[in-house]
Amino acid sequence: MKIELSEVKKIIQHHKKEHTELGKIILPIIEKYNLPDKEILEVCQIGKFVYKINSEIKILEKPKPPDPDFIIEYQSKTIGLEHTRIFTEDVINYNKVNSLIKYSEKLFANKFPDEKIFAQISIIDDKLDYKETEKRNLANEIVTYIYNLAKGIDEIKPPFISKVKLTIHSQISFSYNEKNWQGPFLTQARLEREIRKKERKIKNYKSGNTNISEYWLVLFIGSLSSISYQFDENENYETNTEFDKVFLMTDFDAEITMINK
Repeated sequence: MKIELSEVKKIIQHHKKEHTELGKIILPIIEKYNLPDKEILEVCQIGKFVYKINSEIKILEKPKPPDPDFIIEYQSKTIGLEHTRIFTEDVINYNKVNSLIKYSEKLFANKFPDEKIFAQISIIDDKLDYKETEKRNLANEIVTYIYNLAKGIDEIKPPFISKVKLTIHSQISFSYNEKNWQGPFLTQARLEREIRKKERKIKNYKSGNTNISEYWLVLFIGSLSSISYQFDENENYETNTEFDKVFLMTDFDAEITMINK
């Protein structure tokens, strides 16, 4: 998924009250490094975490493996911070659908650069299996249908699309609109599996960087999609771990829970 700087600013703007402070945290790191899209999203999420948990925390570096995802500073200590998102088993299907829609957006922009629209695209049963060799043809079907729809031309929908909602926009933007967008509740067992997986890296981190005094882990859920778990207020998430601190954070409303107390 392509993440432009304008999208980062949207994330900051979403939190209107604190957008100035969030910008101070997020933008210097994004401007310093030539990051791939996935890591730009990580910076945005960790920026929200830093703002919410303690304004005294500073993000120093966004290093490459085998170092931790982030190097932060807090109370004169250098801390290695690991970031991860916990996904459900449906992540492969979701990513395929979302990838097709974003690819369709790219084709549409190349073919009709002056058509500024926002298209919310719903897929039948929220599922679409296709081969990579079929991707361009499917995307062209989406592009043709949306262009004709915008021009008021009556055309039969592609068989895999359930609905498209169009809005006049300042740019070309296609979005996957899930019907069943709410994910399941996160269990303690699923959380613990993710923590144990991340713990395997700590030994290598400690042998490679002696300047780091603590290791933290931040796990993200609650991104308002079917592949993102929901926080369960009735679940006891406390877990013993080799990390010095582990935090569980809901991405949309930025609620933070410490796992090891």
